[in-house]
Amino acid sequence: MADDDSTVSAVAPELDTAAPAAQPPVSPPVSAEAERAKFAQVAPPPRDLSDRLVLDLIDAVKGILRKETSDRLRDVYLIGDIEKDTARSVIERIREMANDNGRPITLYINSAGGNVTDGLAIHDAIRDLVRRGIEVSIVVQGMAYSMGSVVLQAASQGRRVSLPHSWIMIHEPAKWAGWQSTSAAAQHLDRLKQMQAQIYEILSKRSGRPLKQIIRDTKRTDFYLDAKKSLEYGLIDEIME
Repeated sequence: MADDDSTVSAVAPELDTAAPAAQPPVSPPVSAEAERAKFAQVAPPPRDLSDRLVLDLIDAVKGILRKETSDRLRDVYLIGDIEKDTARSVIERIREMANDNGRPITLYINSAGGNVTDGLAIHDAIRDLVRRGIEVSIVVQGMAYSMGSVVLQAASQGRRVSLPHSWIMIHEPAKWAGWQSTSAAAQHLDRLKQMQAQIYEILSKRSGRPLKQIIRDTKRTDFYLDAKKSLEYGLIDEIME
């Protein structure tokens, strides 16, 4: 037993003298400024412009460029014979421009004429834009013969223009000499006479000339006028010098 007591006595002092366990250090309180500084170091640097803003700016610039291009290129060209493809191209173009904005449109014409119904379609399409308040100028560069001269009359008031060395010619819409007097030809002739009356009315109204004079000047002949005589006759409003 003595040996056991001595053993206990020897161990006890060792337990009493053992060093206490180390405590973790306590961090001092962190201020709000320090927290923000720490976040700024961890967060990625801010970008000057976000991707969305960049795309918005690109779209805005494209819109401005499209508008400027549209404003500059509001010119339409009627070159060559007036037929269905030409009429469709001109009508589609002027309507597209009119739907885009109401700025003035200029049609340049250099045509020896063509199909009556296609020419009247172009004329009526232009007059529709004029009634909507869109100014349409028509400039003769070279010639405006036959149905070309009728299309010319569709321009806005005071906007029928000719270059100084251009020519204009008006005449009967059709020549009927030599036709056989069949019923089919008679029906066709009747329709052409109605078109003729429409064209004479357009020329008389825009030129200010009496209807009888228009008929007399174009009866069985091609009535050619240079720019100066066209201005005097009333087929144009201005010569572009």
